[in-house]
Amino acid sequence: MMLLAALLAQAAVPAPAAPGVQPASPRTLTGRFACEAVVYEVQVTAAPLVGTGVVLDRLVVDGKAVDAGSLAEARRMAVRLSDVQSMDVRCRADGAGELSIYGTQVAAGAAPRRARLRGLLQGAGVSGLAMAVAR
Repeated sequence: MMLLAALLAQAAVPAPAAPGVQPASPRTLTGRFACEAVVYEVQVTAAPLVGTGVVLDRLVVDGKAVDAGSLAEARRMAVRLSDVQSMDVRCRADGAGELSIYGTQVAAGAAPRRARLRGLLQGAGVSGLAMAVAR
């Protein structure tokens, strides 16, 4: 009985991490934004310590995924971010939504810089994708 208790106590203690090594902590942000009758859903995942960039997991307009070409382009642009802090969709007068994903971009040997990925959500697609990076 004593041996079983000792084994259970030992199993409950996490193994120490190697010195200087931090585990990667993936972070997922999910947002649901409404502009009048149109609902936009966005989900992004970042694992900054892994160095894979930001992954655009989901982009939906009114319950329908955006067209494959638009999604591929948005994913290609999102991966240029190394981390993500926030996102929003601003409603425009013409009924479209302006998507902004805020994060950082890291270049080899340089300090991280604030960055913003922006695109226009309209109909079944996303267009006008642009990346702005602080100097």
